[in-house]
Parts: sequence; C-alpha cells; structure tokens
Amino acid sequence: MPMSFPEMVDSRDGALRDRAIETIHRALDLGITFLDTSNIYAPSWDAVGHNERLIAEALRTYAGSADVSAIVVTTKGGLIRGEGETWGRDSTRAGLIRACEASLEALSTSTIALYQHHRHDPRLTYREQMENLAVLRADGLVERLGLSNATAPELLVALDVLGGPDEGGVVSVQNEWSPRFRGEPEVLDICTDRGIAFLPWSPLGGSTQAHDIGSRYRDFADVGSEVDASAQEVILAWLLQTSPVMIPIPGATRPATVDSIVRSLSVRLSVKQVALLDATIPMAESMYPEDQPRSPLG
Repeated sequence: MPMSFPEMVDSRDGALRDRAIETIHRALDLGITFLDTSNIYAPSWDAVGHNERLIAEALRTYAGSADVSAIVVTTKGGLIRGEGETWGRDSTRAGLIRACEASLEALSTSTIALYQHHRHDPRLTYREQMENLAVLRADGLVERLGLSNATAPELLVALDVLGGPDEGGVVSVQNEWSPRFRGEPEVLDICTDRGIAFLPWSPLGGSTQAHDIGSRYRDFADVGSEVDASAQEVILAWLLQTSPVMIPIPGATRPATVDSIVRSLSVRLSVKQVALLDATIPMAESMYPEDQPRSPLG
C-alpha cells in the first residue's frame, strides 16, 4: 500500500517506481508468497487500481527462481473513491461485481485468489453484503473470500452465510492489530478456533510510526536488544507467536525493509518475553475508526 502513497508516485522520477518493483521482486526472491493490495490503494481518486497494476507489473517482469503461479494476491472491494477525493461505500451486488471486474483487469488475471470485503456498507445489512459477496465466487470471479475491518458479530454473520474454510467460505479476516491497537480480540479468538487466517493491517502501527516504534514502545526495543533484533522484527515475531493463524502484512517500499521482515521469521521469543509484550498497553483508538471512513487505509 505505501508504494501507492502520493509521495511515492512521482511521474518525473521513474526511480521510485523501479524501487517499488525491485522491492516486490526481493520479496519473491526471499520466499514471500502473499501480497496484499486493494483497488483504492492509489495516489488519487483518478488512479484507482494503481497498486494492483503495480503488483501485476512486478509479477509479469519477475525473472527470479520463485514460482509466480504460487503467489497469492489478495485485493479488496466495497470502498469507493470519486472525483475530488470523495469517499463512500458500495457493497451492493452490482457495486461489488463492478469493483471486482475492475480489479481483475488491473491485476491482469482471470480469477482473484482471495477477495476481501473492505468495510461495512451501512445502507445494507451485513447479511445482504455477504450474500452479494458470495455471488463473486459463484460467478467464478474469485477463488476465496475474506473480510476486512469486521467485528465479531459481523464475522459470525459471515460464517453463517458463507461458512468457514472447511465449507469453502470465509478464509481470512484483515483487521487492525499492532502494539498501538488491539481491538476486537474476540475476532482473533474466532479465527484461531476456526482456522481462519488473521491478517493484521498496519502491524507496525502504520507508516508514520513504524520507523520509530521502538521509542514509542520501549518494551519491544528492550526485548530486541535481548534477542539481537530490531523493535520492528520483535513486533512481527510477537505477532506470529500470538496465534497460529496470524499472518502479519507489513508494508515495504525498499528491498532492505523486506530483508528485515523476513529476518523476523527467525526471531524466537521466550514465554516470559511474549507475556511482557502481551501486557503492553495499546493506544485507545484505532488509526482509522469507523466514523472516519475517508482514509484509504482501513
């Protein structure tokens, strides 16, 4: 997602785009097999699909040893951006089909491996939205279905309508979860119990906090000094040890960041260290709460 921030997209400087492609290629080289995007990850309203097209280009131009056919690309639909940066939601059947078809074109694929419902559309019941989401799979536009920014009651409705992984239903939930925000723990509990992948967005606290999160949350930096790892690497290791279904999706715009992300996989924390980090106190509010839907993040 940060690859499509306005400050990262400068038509006068092709080096930024080249670096973004190089970063994705580095991830593939190091064995990363899951890439997260969304139709609205774009520098402006008239560039919707920018991040999806970037990923498609990276996969198309990759010349390394990784099996590109094994890469799972997940995108999302249900939020809309209009002229003048107006934001809204459209989880009607026609709206989701329209968004999904545009994502198929942007990703240069005939089927999306995992399609996630982005946010609740208050004009419809959640059951209606899940029934509309099911049409995408029934029509063969997507292989798997997931949710984003879902509450526990919404997840239960989705499971009732779509089923869980064993029924070919909901296979993932992408909610905010990090040292700074740990909302809806019941959602994580349900995911762990049902074998549903939990994909914490902004696991390092968001692009504005990630670089100095060690100074904001000293316990993670202190544990890092004990295990010879950065605070960021400790956070990702901590998340991975929180639940067997946890799959952090940190953003990256440089190959070196990918190297650090992959290093976190080898960081092992003791029971005592995990307990210490579990006990840290997060901030009270989400980065992008439900009453502020204008951000492309949530």
